[in-house]
Amino acid sequence: MEKIEVIRRTNVGARIAEDEKDGLHKYFQKTYLWEQILNEEIDIVFGSKGSGKSAIYNFLSHQTDEIFDKNGIITFAENPRGTVAFKDLNNTPPTDQAEFRHIWKLYFVLVITQKLQEFNYNDRHIKIVIEKLQDSNLMARRPSLTSLVKMVRDFVRNAIVEPNVSLSETTGMIENIGVKISLNEPSTALADRGVVSVDYLYECLNSSLEKNGFKIWVAIDRLDAVFQDNFELEANALKTLFQVYIDLMSYPNVRLLIFFRDDIWNRIIENGFRESSHLTKKELITWDESSLFHLIMSRLKQNESLLIYFGKKSEDFESEEEQKAFFDLIFQKETENSGIINFKWIIDKLQDGKKDTTPRELIHLINSAFKEEVKRIIERGSGSEKYLISDKSILKARKEVSKTKLETILSEYPTLKIFINRLKGKKVSSSFDELRKYWGISKKETKIIADNLIKIGVLYNKYENRVDKDALYTIPYLYRGALGY
Repeated sequence: MEKIEVIRRTNVGARIAEDEKDGLHKYFQKTYLWEQILNEEIDIVFGSKGSGKSAIYNFLSHQTDEIFDKNGIITFAENPRGTVAFKDLNNTPPTDQAEFRHIWKLYFVLVITQKLQEFNYNDRHIKIVIEKLQDSNLMARRPSLTSLVKMVRDFVRNAIVEPNVSLSETTGMIENIGVKISLNEPSTALADRGVVSVDYLYECLNSSLEKNGFKIWVAIDRLDAVFQDNFELEANALKTLFQVYIDLMSYPNVRLLIFFRDDIWNRIIENGFRESSHLTKKELITWDESSLFHLIMSRLKQNESLLIYFGKKSEDFESEEEQKAFFDLIFQKETENSGIINFKWIIDKLQDGKKDTTPRELIHLINSAFKEEVKRIIERGSGSEKYLISDKSILKARKEVSKTKLETILSEYPTLKIFINRLKGKKVSSSFDELRKYWGISKKETKIIADNLIKIGVLYNKYENRVDKDALYTIPYLYRGALGY
């Protein structure tokens, strides 16, 4: 097989997990965190954008049999890709945290009930839940997650705004009950008429699961895509979600799995969240040089054409030394200016201001380097003679990653866009007064903007022991290519 054809066929997967749902099972790296999730030691997973949260979320759908063997039934409260189920909440947001809490709690009831029906649960406990939901018009004809959210949203709003009972004009007694589910504990009079609380529905679901010897796992992800540019709504949504998580700990056969971004978590606790001390089963996704190298090698050796070209087999890479030798066969290390490009150089150049390198940027760079090499061979008739991928293709790919990452940041934080763009072509490291000059704002405003850029990783303080006027605000390698350095 010709060299260009090998390069053209090589792929290390999609940089966005949602885009490689069907092929993820081939690439997924089963880390210690993954084992903790399977063993129910971790329920809350957070990490930076591109760190692998969605990869875990998507991979769960390929592990239904393994989870079932552990007496677990997995269901998903958010679409892994495509339309976000909660998108309409941005248009008609809940009025307060109490309303949000009711929405989460009732929504999970519907998601769980729908899943248990697929497993033909038919005991008296599940029958009670289904009956109460039907009597309250909460059983969807087209049970998509989007329709469930809308149905629950409308139910909660109507239950708060409009009474669910009517009284007799003559006796003043309860004459008619509109629904059979109360958001709170019903009065004795309502309970006598068959009205039950949402908590009672959970008791029934838990009893049904316990009787059948199973636990339901309800997983939710993509929360950052729901409440974009509305931090207050986002904070209310997530605070109440975690409150519901704590409430559901009372039902041992119901497990909530939550995946979300660490910058969102930091915003929440920064403004105060007393319930955070109760969230003990949480973990931050972290990657170091070794784990990132193992991730990319596990993907490279999935390419049969690559192995054939070098006369290798996938089992030839048992040791780290063998893997490094194979990596060095593929990528040119020496550059024209006598610099060295090795794996450590690559991940260092992909670091943001928080010193994080994520799988997303690494996968993007490797795939882009292969595409650039094909382009160089076709357009210039020259690639690397000794290696598969030349140093020029790696350097060009690094700029492409930088550009894509900057575009993502600018779209996620539009209020910071003007300040980030004004860093273009300036110094890599700038003093406080220099930043103020670039931006043309007051000292107080400069401090706020600089701090925000540090929080999202676009800047970092080169001298960590110095603050404010003595700080040296530096653009990390990840953004330098896009900002003209």
